[in-house]
Amino acid sequence: MKSIAIKTVNNLGPTDPLGEALHLLRLSTTFYCRSELSAPWSIELPAFEDGMMFHIVTRGNLWLEVEGEKPRLLQQGSLTLIPHGLGHIIRSDTADKPVALFDIPVEKVSDRYEIMRHGGGGEPTHLTCSVVRFDHAAGQKFISLLPRILHIDSLKSDEDSWLQSTLHFIAREAKELRPGSETVITRLADILIIQAMRSWIDSAPDAEKDWFAALRDQKIGKALTMIHREPEKDWGVALLSKEVGMSRSGFSARFTLL
Repeated sequence: MKSIAIKTVNNLGPTDPLGEALHLLRLSTTFYCRSELSAPWSIELPAFEDGMMFHIVTRGNLWLEVEGEKPRLLQQGSLTLIPHGLGHIIRSDTADKPVALFDIPVEKVSDRYEIMRHGGGGEPTHLTCSVVRFDHAAGQKFISLLPRILHIDSLKSDEDSWLQSTLHFIAREAKELRPGSETVITRLADILIIQAMRSWIDSAPDAEKDWFAALRDQKIGKALTMIHREPEKDWGVALLSKEVGMSRSGFSARFTLL
């Protein structure tokens, strides 16, 4: 079934190289946790090499602190990505002293899913967190160009109602923990991550430069798509320029420029 799906994708015309790059973001979840926190609380999360972390706030608010960035308030119904796996602190108040993540006891539901209950018994905050990695080289390249923090606040726009609906669904599944809930939550989280990246691509100036600009180019985007689909093939300037209908010199100059 998997080989058939890949073959079908490979037969598609390269009408959307940027969309195909998103398709190649093959996520593999390595850590997944639902946190039930009560003020005061403060948690220090370590750096995860080659991993991307995300936080979904399903109840309450919290502060996010990443070194070199201003503290950011994450409100209920928001999604925040830490694309480069940077260590950071989340807390109920900026005055609280953080506790190391792995020093906090958890309830192990399965090999990939845990529940954490932590804090002083005050105002509640519920949080869904994960660490994911990307198997495909195109996906890894995509992530390398993202900002240090990518945040979506669903309360800012009616257009983000999809986020609020999905967050409600995740919160319900996490609370009830019915058969298959872990799979449902993981799949929905994958969709949220992809959608967050799409939102950034649509609005961020940096998404108009470098590799993203090359993917948007009619000729160079087609060439990159072919490389992504068949990385084992002995691609060169002569073959790529022929495939996209350009001269060797013209292709080489434009590829280098973009």
